[in-house]
Amino acid sequence: MAQSKKTIAIFGASGFLGSSIVLALNQSNYRLKLFSRNKEKIKFWTVNPNIQIFDFNLDDLTQVKKDLKNTDVVINLLGILHQSKKDSFDKIHHLWPSHLAKTMKELGIKRLLHVSALGAGSNAPSLYLKSKILGETALLKQKDLYLTILRPSIIFGVKDNFINMFKLLVKWLPVIVLLSPQSKFQPIYIEDVSKIITKSLWDKKTYGKVYELGGPDVYSLKEIIKLIIKSEKLQRLIIPLNKPLSYMFALSMEMLPIKILTRDNWRSMQVDNVVDIQHAIPYRYSQERLVHYLENKKNRPPMRAKYNFYRSKSGR
Repeated sequence: MAQSKKTIAIFGASGFLGSSIVLALNQSNYRLKLFSRNKEKIKFWTVNPNIQIFDFNLDDLTQVKKDLKNTDVVINLLGILHQSKKDSFDKIHHLWPSHLAKTMKELGIKRLLHVSALGAGSNAPSLYLKSKILGETALLKQKDLYLTILRPSIIFGVKDNFINMFKLLVKWLPVIVLLSPQSKFQPIYIEDVSKIITKSLWDKKTYGKVYELGGPDVYSLKEIIKLIIKSEKLQRLIIPLNKPLSYMFALSMEMLPIKILTRDNWRSMQVDNVVDIQHAIPYRYSQERLVHYLENKKNRPPMRAKYNFYRSKSGR
């Protein structure tokens, strides 16, 4: 790597994964440009002379282009789990990557790391996963990009939204009603994902590749809940729902004012969230096991922690 500082732009820098990546890169000799639609969450970084923070508006591409000048690498983490009137899956997962690639081309920026989702595919059952593959396809068509696409399974860590959501449910509910109990996941530790991304930054062997990221163990959703119950030293009754009842449960949850679960989320769960060994990344990483993480009390978040259920299932 050259002696002069490289500049890395991160879109979605205030999210769970974004915060971890910023922390990892801040320990290296980089200048960072942090783009976020929730600027308040990362304003504490303003004291760092090597970090710039930008209020990010997807509808103002002119400003994005202006702010992105003099950048060497772009990391795109933008993703949503639920659609809204303002933000659709197509807008965030498909159109935004297309606009980003165009803007990068106009500025002469070549290197892009794009975080997608495990299970993305044109034949996927959910709009979420279909929109993810549309975004990937749009980027792969840009032959002048040095592109690496990463598809993580669910990401766990101290401030994740998936495992911690179930921890809260297990703590306060004596009975856990579980839709799609046999859905498969391959949880990966947040620091492992951050290390993979930082290691990929300048690795030419990753250019043009799509990698799937997962931890060492595959669990059903029911097995994950059992691990959480055991780690919390509680006794809870799990009621697994069959496919029709799972659908109806998702529909009822979708009608709540706060979107924790929708029918589209349920459809995503019909695809096993497990790594295809042919697309596994060749890097070595800690392979932190979920069961060990849950048993380690120091990994438990503060009791007053608030969890944002609006982020994507990979924790971004």
